[in-house]
Amino acid sequence: MKPFLLICALFAAFTVKAQDGIRFGTDSWNETLAQAAKENKLVFLDCYTSWCAPCKWMDKNVFVLKDVADFYNARFVNTKIDMEKGEGHELRKKYNVQSFPTYLFINGKGEVIHRSGSRMSAEEFLEEGRMAADPERNTAALAKRYAAGQRDVPFLLNYYLALNRSDRQTAEKVAGEITARMTDSTLGTPLGWKVIKNLARSSNDKLGKYFLAHQEDFKHFATADEQSVLTDRLLSSTLYQHVYAGREAEFYEGLKHFSASPSKERQQQAVMLEAEFLLREGRAQQYIALTDKAMKGVLKNDAEKLSFLARRISGKKETEEKMKPLLPQAYKLAKKAVEIEPEEYSVQSTFGWICLSMKKKKEGLKAAQKARLLADAETSKIQKLAQELVDEFSKI
Repeated sequence: MKPFLLICALFAAFTVKAQDGIRFGTDSWNETLAQAAKENKLVFLDCYTSWCAPCKWMDKNVFVLKDVADFYNARFVNTKIDMEKGEGHELRKKYNVQSFPTYLFINGKGEVIHRSGSRMSAEEFLEEGRMAADPERNTAALAKRYAAGQRDVPFLLNYYLALNRSDRQTAEKVAGEITARMTDSTLGTPLGWKVIKNLARSSNDKLGKYFLAHQEDFKHFATADEQSVLTDRLLSSTLYQHVYAGREAEFYEGLKHFSASPSKERQQQAVMLEAEFLLREGRAQQYIALTDKAMKGVLKNDAEKLSFLARRISGKKETEEKMKPLLPQAYKLAKKAVEIEPEEYSVQSTFGWICLSMKKKKEGLKAAQKARLLADAETSKIQKLAQELVDEFSKI
Protein backbone atom coordinates (compact mmCIF):
# COMPACT_ATOMS: atom_id res chain seq x y z
CA MET A 1 0.00 0.00 0.00
CA LYS A 2 1.27 3.48 -0.87
CA PRO A 3 2.36 5.63 2.11
CA PHE A 4 -0.42 8.18 1.54
CA LEU A 5 -3.12 5.49 1.37
CA LEU A 6 -1.68 3.79 4.44
CA ILE A 7 -1.86 7.04 6.40
CA CYS A 8 -5.48 7.55 5.28
CA ALA A 9 -6.41 4.02 6.31
CA LEU A 10 -4.81 4.45 9.72
CA PHE A 11 -6.55 7.79 10.21
CA ALA A 12 -9.91 6.28 9.26
CA ALA A 13 -9.40 3.38 11.66
CA PHE A 14 -8.50 5.79 14.46
CA THR A 15 -11.55 7.95 13.72
CA VAL A 16 -13.91 4.98 13.85
CA LYS A 17 -12.35 3.84 17.12
CA ALA A 18 -12.53 7.33 18.59
CA GLN A 19 -16.26 7.49 17.81
CA ASP A 20 -17.04 4.14 19.44
CA GLY A 21 -19.49 4.35 22.30
CA ILE A 22 -21.77 7.09 23.54
CA ARG A 23 -20.52 10.50 22.44
CA PHE A 24 -20.45 12.70 25.55
CA GLY A 25 -20.26 16.43 24.95
CA THR A 26 -18.00 18.80 26.86
CA ASP A 27 -20.07 22.01 26.69
CA SER A 28 -21.22 23.83 29.81
CA TRP A 29 -24.52 22.76 31.36
CA ASN A 30 -26.40 25.77 29.99
CA GLU A 31 -24.97 25.20 26.51
CA THR A 32 -25.99 21.54 26.71
CA LEU A 33 -29.56 22.50 27.64
CA ALA A 34 -29.67 25.00 24.80
CA GLN A 35 -28.56 22.34 22.32
CA ALA A 36 -31.23 19.95 23.61
CA ALA A 37 -33.92 22.63 23.24
CA LYS A 38 -32.75 23.49 19.72
CA GLU A 39 -32.74 19.83 18.61
CA ASN A 40 -35.91 18.97 20.55
CA LYS A 41 -34.13 16.19 22.41
CA LEU A 42 -33.61 15.20 26.01
CA VAL A 43 -30.24 15.51 27.71
CA PHE A 44 -28.83 12.26 29.03
CA LEU A 45 -26.76 13.26 32.07
CA ASP A 46 -24.46 10.64 33.58
CA CYS A 47 -23.86 11.76 37.19
CA TYR A 48 -20.65 10.11 38.35
CA THR A 49 -17.67 10.48 40.70
CA SER A 50 -14.02 9.54 40.29
CA TRP A 51 -14.22 6.85 43.00
CA CYS A 52 -17.47 5.18 41.82
CA ALA A 53 -16.72 1.58 40.75
CA PRO A 54 -20.13 0.95 39.07
CA CYS A 55 -19.60 4.19 37.09
CA LYS A 56 -16.29 2.90 35.73
CA TRP A 57 -17.84 -0.50 34.99
CA MET A 58 -20.59 1.11 32.92
CA ASP A 59 -18.00 3.19 31.05
CA LYS A 60 -16.00 0.10 30.09
CA ASN A 61 -18.76 -2.45 29.53
CA VAL A 62 -21.99 -0.73 28.47
CA PHE A 63 -21.45 2.82 27.15
CA VAL A 64 -19.00 1.49 24.54
CA LEU A 65 -21.39 -1.03 22.94
CA LYS A 66 -22.61 -0.24 19.44
CA ASP A 67 -26.32 -0.88 20.05
CA VAL A 68 -26.25 1.30 23.15
CA ALA A 69 -24.26 4.07 21.48
CA ASP A 70 -26.42 4.09 18.34
CA PHE A 71 -29.58 4.51 20.41
CA TYR A 72 -28.27 7.17 22.81
CA ASN A 73 -26.37 9.15 20.18
CA ALA A 74 -29.47 9.32 17.95
CA ARG A 75 -32.00 10.27 20.62
CA PHE A 76 -30.21 12.29 23.31
CA VAL A 77 -27.70 15.06 23.84
CA ASN A 78 -25.25 13.15 26.02
CA THR A 79 -23.07 14.61 28.74
CA LYS A 80 -21.35 13.31 31.86
CA ILE A 81 -20.41 15.42 34.88
CA ASP A 82 -18.38 14.61 37.97
CA MET A 83 -20.72 15.52 40.83
CA GLU A 84 -17.77 16.51 43.04
CA LYS A 85 -16.18 18.99 40.62
CA GLY A 86 -17.11 22.26 38.90
CA GLU A 87 -20.75 22.50 37.87
CA GLY A 88 -21.34 19.09 39.41
CA HIS A 89 -21.66 20.57 42.92
CA GLU A 90 -24.68 22.69 42.01
CA LEU A 91 -26.27 20.09 39.76
CA ARG A 92 -25.99 17.49 42.51
CA LYS A 93 -27.96 19.78 44.84
CA LYS A 94 -30.44 20.91 42.21
CA TYR A 95 -31.36 17.40 41.11
CA ASN A 96 -30.94 15.74 44.53
CA VAL A 97 -28.37 13.20 43.36
CA GLN A 98 -27.83 10.84 46.29
CA SER A 99 -26.05 7.85 44.75
CA PHE A 100 -23.73 7.03 41.87
CA PRO A 101 -24.13 6.51 39.08
CA THR A 102 -27.40 8.40 38.70
CA TYR A 103 -28.81 8.81 35.19
CA LEU A 104 -30.97 11.84 34.51
CA PHE A 105 -32.94 12.52 31.34
CA ILE A 106 -33.68 16.24 31.26
CA ASN A 107 -35.57 18.43 28.79
CA GLY A 108 -34.31 21.72 27.38
CA LYS A 109 -36.01 23.61 30.23
CA GLY A 110 -33.92 21.75 32.79
CA GLU A 111 -36.79 19.54 34.01
CA VAL A 112 -36.16 15.88 34.88
CA ILE A 113 -38.29 13.67 32.65
CA HIS A 114 -36.85 10.32 33.69
CA ARG A 115 -34.51 9.17 36.42
CA SER A 116 -32.55 5.96 36.92
CA GLY A 117 -29.22 4.68 38.16
CA SER A 118 -26.87 1.90 39.26
CA ARG A 119 -24.86 -0.67 37.35
CA MET A 120 -26.99 -2.58 34.85
CA SER A 121 -26.75 -4.75 31.77
CA ALA A 122 -26.74 -3.28 28.28
CA GLU A 123 -30.33 -4.35 27.67
CA GLU A 124 -31.47 -2.87 30.99
CA PHE A 125 -29.70 0.39 30.17
CA LEU A 126 -31.26 0.47 26.70
CA GLU A 127 -34.67 -0.09 28.26
CA GLU A 128 -34.13 2.91 30.55
CA GLY A 129 -33.38 4.97 27.45
CA ARG A 130 -36.51 3.67 25.72
CA MET A 131 -38.64 4.56 28.73
CA ALA A 132 -37.12 8.04 28.91
CA ALA A 133 -37.79 8.66 25.22
CA ASP A 134 -41.38 7.38 25.43
CA PRO A 135 -43.81 10.10 26.58
CA GLU A 136 -46.15 7.36 27.78
CA ARG A 137 -43.56 5.56 29.94
CA ASN A 138 -41.08 8.05 31.41
CA THR A 139 -41.28 8.76 35.13
CA ALA A 140 -42.59 12.31 34.79
CA ALA A 141 -45.52 11.26 32.59
CA LEU A 142 -46.33 8.23 34.74
CA ALA A 143 -46.15 10.25 37.96
CA LYS A 144 -48.63 12.74 36.52
CA ARG A 145 -51.08 9.97 35.58
CA TYR A 146 -50.63 8.32 38.99
CA ALA A 147 -51.37 11.62 40.75
CA ALA A 148 -54.51 11.95 38.60
CA GLY A 149 -55.75 8.63 39.99
CA GLN A 150 -54.95 6.04 37.30
CA ARG A 151 -54.62 2.63 38.96
CA ASP A 152 -55.01 -0.17 36.38
CA VAL A 153 -52.39 -2.91 36.80
CA PRO A 154 -50.57 -2.52 33.44
CA PHE A 155 -50.09 1.17 34.18
CA LEU A 156 -49.00 0.51 37.78
CA LEU A 157 -46.47 -2.09 36.61
CA ASN A 158 -44.96 0.37 34.15
CA TYR A 159 -44.78 2.96 36.92
CA TYR A 160 -43.10 0.48 39.27
CA LEU A 161 -40.50 -0.45 36.65
CA ALA A 162 -39.78 3.22 35.96
CA LEU A 163 -39.33 3.97 39.68
CA ASN A 164 -37.50 0.81 40.72
CA ARG A 165 -33.97 2.17 40.22
CA SER A 166 -34.57 5.71 41.41
CA ASP A 167 -37.21 5.80 44.17
CA ARG A 168 -37.41 2.51 46.02
CA GLN A 169 -39.82 3.80 48.65
CA THR A 170 -42.47 4.88 46.13
CA ALA A 171 -41.77 1.79 44.00
CA GLU A 172 -42.55 -0.50 46.93
CA LYS A 173 -45.75 1.40 47.64
CA VAL A 174 -46.82 0.88 44.02
CA ALA A 175 -45.79 -2.79 44.22
CA GLY A 176 -48.14 -3.22 47.17
CA GLU A 177 -51.01 -1.70 45.18
CA ILE A 178 -50.31 -4.06 42.27
CA THR A 179 -50.20 -7.15 44.48
CA ALA A 180 -53.46 -6.19 46.18
CA ARG A 181 -55.21 -5.94 42.80
CA MET A 182 -54.04 -9.33 41.53
CA THR A 183 -56.44 -12.28 41.88
CA ASP A 184 -55.95 -15.96 41.06
CA SER A 185 -57.75 -15.41 37.77
CA THR A 186 -55.37 -12.61 36.73
CA LEU A 187 -52.17 -14.16 38.09
CA GLY A 188 -52.33 -17.05 35.62
CA THR A 189 -52.09 -14.74 32.59
CA PRO A 190 -49.25 -13.10 30.61
CA LEU A 191 -49.76 -9.96 32.72
CA GLY A 192 -49.69 -12.11 35.84
CA TRP A 193 -46.34 -13.56 34.79
CA LYS A 194 -44.89 -10.06 34.31
CA VAL A 195 -46.12 -9.05 37.76
CA ILE A 196 -44.79 -12.22 39.42
CA LYS A 197 -41.42 -12.05 37.64
CA ASN A 198 -40.84 -8.50 38.83
CA LEU A 199 -42.53 -8.42 42.24
CA ALA A 200 -42.42 -11.90 43.81
CA ARG A 201 -40.00 -11.84 46.75
CA SER A 202 -40.12 -15.30 48.33
CA SER A 203 -42.04 -18.58 48.29
CA ASN A 204 -44.14 -17.29 51.20
CA ASP A 205 -45.59 -14.15 49.67
CA LYS A 206 -48.80 -14.06 47.63
CA LEU A 207 -47.10 -13.92 44.24
CA GLY A 208 -44.33 -16.40 44.93
CA LYS A 209 -46.69 -18.89 46.50
CA TYR A 210 -49.02 -18.77 43.49
CA PHE A 211 -46.18 -19.22 41.01
CA LEU A 212 -44.67 -22.24 42.78
CA ALA A 213 -48.08 -23.89 43.03
CA HIS A 214 -48.98 -23.30 39.35
CA GLN A 215 -45.70 -23.50 37.42
CA GLU A 216 -47.23 -25.64 34.68
CA ASP A 217 -49.63 -22.80 33.87
CA PHE A 218 -46.76 -20.46 32.99
CA LYS A 219 -45.08 -22.59 30.34
CA HIS A 220 -46.98 -20.64 27.65
CA PHE A 221 -45.69 -17.27 28.92
CA ALA A 222 -42.15 -18.03 30.12
CA THR A 223 -39.23 -20.22 29.11
CA ALA A 224 -38.06 -23.07 31.30
CA ASP A 225 -34.89 -21.11 32.10
CA GLU A 226 -36.87 -18.05 33.18
CA GLN A 227 -39.01 -20.17 35.48
CA SER A 228 -35.95 -21.95 36.87
CA VAL A 229 -34.21 -18.67 37.67
CA LEU A 230 -37.30 -17.33 39.42
CA THR A 231 -37.79 -20.55 41.39
CA ASP A 232 -34.20 -20.46 42.65
CA ARG A 233 -34.51 -16.80 43.60
CA LEU A 234 -37.72 -17.32 45.55
CA LEU A 235 -36.47 -20.41 47.39
CA SER A 236 -33.11 -18.79 48.21
CA SER A 237 -34.91 -15.80 49.69
CA THR A 238 -37.10 -18.07 51.82
CA LEU A 239 -34.10 -20.07 53.00
CA TYR A 240 -32.34 -16.91 54.14
CA GLN A 241 -35.46 -16.09 56.15
CA HIS A 242 -35.11 -19.48 57.85
CA VAL A 243 -31.41 -18.79 58.45
CA TYR A 244 -32.07 -15.49 60.20
CA ALA A 245 -34.93 -16.97 62.24
CA GLY A 246 -32.94 -20.09 63.20
CA ARG A 247 -35.60 -22.46 61.79
CA GLU A 248 -33.40 -25.52 61.29
CA ALA A 249 -35.97 -28.10 60.16
CA GLU A 250 -37.50 -25.77 57.58
CA PHE A 251 -34.07 -24.69 56.41
CA TYR A 252 -32.73 -28.19 55.72
CA GLU A 253 -35.97 -29.29 54.11
CA GLY A 254 -35.87 -26.37 51.69
CA LEU A 255 -32.12 -26.77 51.10
CA LYS A 256 -32.76 -30.09 49.33
CA HIS A 257 -33.89 -28.17 46.25
CA PHE A 258 -30.28 -27.03 45.85
CA SER A 259 -28.17 -29.71 47.52
CA ALA A 260 -29.91 -32.65 45.77
CA SER A 261 -29.81 -31.02 42.33
CA PRO A 262 -27.45 -32.29 39.60
CA SER A 263 -26.78 -28.64 38.74
CA LYS A 264 -23.35 -27.44 39.85
CA GLU A 265 -24.66 -23.89 40.31
CA ARG A 266 -27.38 -25.10 42.67
CA GLN A 267 -24.92 -27.25 44.60
CA GLN A 268 -22.70 -24.19 45.02
CA GLN A 269 -25.68 -22.19 46.25
CA ALA A 270 -26.44 -24.97 48.73
CA VAL A 271 -22.94 -24.62 50.19
CA MET A 272 -23.25 -20.86 50.50
CA LEU A 273 -26.65 -21.12 52.17
CA GLU A 274 -25.63 -23.85 54.60
CA ALA A 275 -22.38 -22.05 55.44
CA GLU A 276 -24.39 -18.97 56.41
CA PHE A 277 -26.74 -21.08 58.55
CA LEU A 278 -23.88 -22.84 60.39
CA LEU A 279 -22.02 -19.58 60.88
CA ARG A 280 -25.02 -17.86 62.45
CA GLU A 281 -25.72 -20.89 64.63
CA GLY A 282 -22.10 -20.98 65.83
CA ARG A 283 -21.49 -24.56 64.68
CA ALA A 284 -17.78 -24.26 64.00
CA GLN A 285 -16.91 -27.91 63.42
CA GLN A 286 -19.79 -28.45 61.00
CA TYR A 287 -18.83 -25.24 59.20
CA ILE A 288 -15.22 -26.38 58.84
CA ALA A 289 -16.29 -29.81 57.56
CA LEU A 290 -18.67 -28.25 55.02
CA THR A 291 -16.19 -25.73 53.65
CA ASP A 292 -13.29 -28.21 53.61
CA LYS A 293 -15.39 -30.50 51.44
CA ALA A 294 -16.44 -27.59 49.21
CA MET A 295 -12.82 -26.51 48.70
CA LYS A 296 -12.10 -29.95 47.26
CA GLY A 297 -15.42 -30.22 45.46
CA VAL A 298 -17.94 -27.76 44.01
CA LEU A 299 -15.99 -24.62 45.01
CA LYS A 300 -12.50 -25.84 44.17
CA ASN A 301 -12.16 -23.43 41.24
CA ASP A 302 -14.36 -20.59 42.50
CA ALA A 303 -12.13 -17.91 44.02
CA GLU A 304 -14.95 -15.41 44.38
CA LYS A 305 -17.12 -17.63 46.57
CA LEU A 306 -14.19 -18.93 48.64
CA SER A 307 -13.04 -15.38 49.27
CA PHE A 308 -16.60 -14.36 50.20
CA LEU A 309 -16.78 -17.17 52.76
CA ALA A 310 -13.47 -16.01 54.24
CA ARG A 311 -14.71 -12.40 54.48
CA ARG A 312 -17.82 -13.52 56.35
CA ILE A 313 -15.54 -14.79 59.11
CA SER A 314 -13.08 -11.92 59.23
CA GLY A 315 -13.89 -8.46 57.98
CA LYS A 316 -11.17 -5.84 57.96
CA LYS A 317 -9.40 -4.47 61.02
CA GLU A 318 -11.26 -6.24 63.78
CA THR A 319 -12.64 -9.78 63.81
CA GLU A 320 -15.74 -10.36 65.96
CA GLU A 321 -14.99 -12.34 69.09
CA LYS A 322 -17.38 -15.14 68.14
CA MET A 323 -15.62 -15.53 64.78
CA LYS A 324 -12.06 -15.79 66.09
CA PRO A 325 -12.13 -19.61 66.50
CA LEU A 326 -12.81 -19.81 62.75
CA LEU A 327 -9.93 -17.57 61.69
CA PRO A 328 -7.71 -20.54 60.70
CA GLN A 329 -10.51 -21.71 58.38
CA ALA A 330 -10.88 -18.23 56.93
CA TYR A 331 -7.13 -18.31 56.28
CA LYS A 332 -7.42 -21.62 54.40
CA LEU A 333 -10.34 -20.39 52.32
CA ALA A 334 -8.69 -17.08 51.45
CA LYS A 335 -5.33 -18.71 50.65
CA LYS A 336 -7.05 -21.16 48.30
CA ALA A 337 -8.82 -18.24 46.60
CA VAL A 338 -5.46 -16.48 46.06
CA GLU A 339 -4.03 -19.62 44.45
CA ILE A 340 -6.95 -19.68 42.01
CA GLU A 341 -7.17 -15.93 41.19
CA PRO A 342 -3.89 -14.19 42.16
CA GLU A 343 -4.64 -11.19 39.93
CA GLU A 344 -7.97 -10.29 41.57
CA TYR A 345 -7.83 -7.31 43.92
CA SER A 346 -10.61 -8.37 46.29
CA VAL A 347 -9.12 -11.87 46.67
CA GLN A 348 -5.65 -10.58 47.57
CA SER A 349 -7.10 -7.91 49.84
CA THR A 350 -9.23 -10.43 51.77
CA PHE A 351 -6.24 -12.72 52.29
CA GLY A 352 -4.16 -9.76 53.45
CA TRP A 353 -6.69 -8.63 56.06
CA ILE A 354 -7.08 -12.15 57.41
CA CYS A 355 -3.28 -12.55 57.67
CA LEU A 356 -3.22 -9.23 59.53
CA SER A 357 -5.79 -10.54 62.04
CA MET A 358 -3.61 -13.62 62.57
CA LYS A 359 -0.33 -11.65 62.70
CA LYS A 360 1.03 -13.54 59.67
CA LYS A 361 3.18 -10.63 58.53
CA LYS A 362 5.34 -12.17 55.80
CA GLU A 363 2.65 -13.59 53.53
CA GLY A 364 0.11 -10.98 54.61
CA LEU A 365 2.36 -8.09 53.59
CA LYS A 366 3.03 -9.82 50.27
CA ALA A 367 -0.74 -10.05 49.64
CA ALA A 368 -1.25 -6.45 50.78
CA GLN A 369 1.41 -5.15 48.41
CA LYS A 370 -0.06 -7.17 45.55
CA ALA A 371 -3.52 -5.81 46.37
CA ARG A 372 -2.12 -2.27 46.34
CA LEU A 373 -0.69 -2.80 42.85
CA LEU A 374 -3.97 -4.23 41.60
CA ALA A 375 -5.86 -1.33 43.15
CA ASP A 376 -4.24 1.05 40.65
CA ALA A 377 -6.83 -0.18 38.15
CA GLU A 378 -9.65 0.52 40.63
CA THR A 379 -11.15 3.68 42.12
CA SER A 380 -9.34 6.15 44.38
CA LYS A 381 -11.44 4.91 47.31
CA ILE A 382 -10.23 1.33 46.81
CA GLN A 383 -6.66 2.54 46.39
CA LYS A 384 -6.92 4.26 49.77
CA LEU A 385 -8.21 1.05 51.42
CA ALA A 386 -5.42 -0.97 49.82
CA GLN A 387 -2.79 1.47 51.09
CA GLU A 388 -4.35 1.33 54.55
CA LEU A 389 -3.81 -2.44 54.58
CA VAL A 390 -0.13 -2.06 53.64
CA ASP A 391 0.29 0.58 56.35
CA GLU A 392 -1.26 -1.68 59.00
CA PHE A 393 1.46 -4.28 58.48
CA SER A 394 4.12 -1.70 59.34
CA LYS A 395 2.62 -1.58 62.85
CA ILE A 396 3.22 -5.30 63.51
